Amino acid sequence: MELVPVTTVNDTGLANVVRGVLEQAGIEAVIGGTGMEDVYPTPSVNPLHILVSETDLDRARDVLAQYDTVPDDGDDE
Repeated sequence: MELVPVTTVNDTGLANVVRGVLEQAGIEAVIGGTGMEDVYPTPSVNPLHILVSETDLDRARDVLAQYDTVPDDGDDE
């Protein structure tokens, strides 16, 4: 099973949220990066790659596209 990046973020917290969204949809995901995120746990210039199986890539993109369009509670205005 080859892992491929579905998206890249610069924040460890956001990386965990994205991984959680994918896992809730039944898609196994891992966070790959430079290793520096453990030293500097704040938003940084070190990219974190969200990796999924190549066979799940299209479905993962669809899940993330749907998640991105979900309105926030503050979007009622």
